[in-house]
Amino acid sequence: MIQYLRRILLLVCMVVSPVGFASVVPPDQLVKQITQETYVYVNQDPLLQKGDTSKLIEWAEKSVVNSFDFQRMTRLAVGKDWRQATPEQQKQLVQEFRTLLIRTFANAFIGITKNQTLEYLPFKMQDDQKDVIVKTLIIKPGKKPVDVNFSLEKGDESWHVYDVVLAGVSLITNYRESFTQEIRNNGIDGLIKQLAEKNRAAALKAKAS
Repeated sequence: MIQYLRRILLLVCMVVSPVGFASVVPPDQLVKQITQETYVYVNQDPLLQKGDTSKLIEWAEKSVVNSFDFQRMTRLAVGKDWRQATPEQQKQLVQEFRTLLIRTFANAFIGITKNQTLEYLPFKMQDDQKDVIVKTLIIKPGKKPVDVNFSLEKGDESWHVYDVVLAGVSLITNYRESFTQEIRNNGIDGLIKQLAEKNRAAALKAKAS
C-alpha cells in the first residue's frame, strides 16, 4: 500500500512544471495550468506511451526544477538529521534526492495518467499568504476519487511546491522513515551513498532497456 501511494504521489508531483509568466501566477492557477499542459504533453506523445522514459526525463530535467523547492523537500525528508550534515553533505543530499525524484517521476508517469484527470477544488487565500495548500481530486473512471493536496510556498518571484499529500500520505514523510533508518545505520554519508547507488542503477537499467 505504501509503495502504491508513493508511486501515485510521485505521479502527481511530476505534473508540476514551470510556465513562463511575466507576473507571479496565483498558486491554484499555476497548479491548474501546468497539470493540464503536462497531461496533454504526455498523452499525445506516442513514444512516451510506448514506455520511452528518456524523453520524459529530459523534459523533466528542464522543467520540474523550477517548480519544486528541492532544497526544502530534501531538508524535510531528512528531518532533524539535516542539522548534523555539513554544507557539502547537504548539497550532495539535495542533488541525489532531486535526481531520484525526477527519474521516479518519469517512470511513474508512463501509463498511469491515461484516462485520469484532476478536479480542482475551490481555493481562497489571503493577499499576504506565503504558504498555501491547493486541493485537487484524482478522477479515474470506476474508482473512488482520491484527494491530492499540493503544498506551495511563495518565493521572491514565484510559488514552489514542497510537498504533496495524497489520501493523507505525505510524499516527504513517506521518505523520512527510510532516510532516518539509513542515517541511523550508516550516517549521512550512508544515505548519500544509498541514493547515489539507486540513481546509478536506474540509469544503467534505462540504458539497457
